[in-house]
Amino acid sequence: MRIAGIIPAAGYGTRLKRPGGSKEVYRVGAKPVMDYEIERMRLAPCDQLRVVTRPEKTDVIEHARHHGAVIVEGHPSCLAQSFFTGLKDLPDDHVALLGFPDSLWWPEPNDGYRHVIEFFRSGGWDVALGLLPAPDMRREEPVLYDHDSGRVWGLEFKPEHPSADRTWACAVATVGVLRGLEDHEEAGIFFNSLCPTGRVGALPLTGTFIDMGTAPGLEHALDALGAAAPVAL
Repeated sequence: MRIAGIIPAAGYGTRLKRPGGSKEVYRVGAKPVMDYEIERMRLAPCDQLRVVTRPEKTDVIEHARHHGAVIVEGHPSCLAQSFFTGLKDLPDDHVALLGFPDSLWWPEPNDGYRHVIEFFRSGGWDVALGLLPAPDMRREEPVLYDHDSGRVWGLEFKPEHPSADRTWACAVATVGVLRGLEDHEEAGIFFNSLCPTGRVGALPLTGTFIDMGTAPGLEHALDALGAAAPVAL
């Protein structure tokens, strides 16, 4: 089974503006933000790392090449389209890991992908989600699931009153299944649409999910790492 890690880095940084370059390559703690996700995918392990970004984000392209990643250039309009773009030229029977270049799974390092891949294989799921608690679930996509079977009943989207205490931090699925992302703006909305089939599973992981792409999330990450403010490369 061939595994490709897909990292969406084509955004415009509207949630967290950083002068002098793309947020994905700013140092938070000891390394650039996107390296946290790269290292998690390497631990999976994955056979190929694919970074989706816009051609004008030359700093991201240079850094991704430094890591030996395949660069997939484009101008996707949303997160789901970024993931979909990253599937370009991959066979349908390959497995894709979906993650975020501006997230911290604390404590680091975290081999959660390996456990989600095993769960995906053993359960025969169409999609397997790795779940982690987050500091503010109102900003996340809480996942409602059966704690015994792992079956996901549905996902909420930045709810004022979350019904679950864990959000999805990563996803594992075959490329063929993920082609369905083409018709959606958010990956979570696509996963939610598959839930009635009973083929979406969730595995709780150890640790905490911190979205470093927002100002509050960055503060949480810096507190967790005991780090100073980000420094440009």
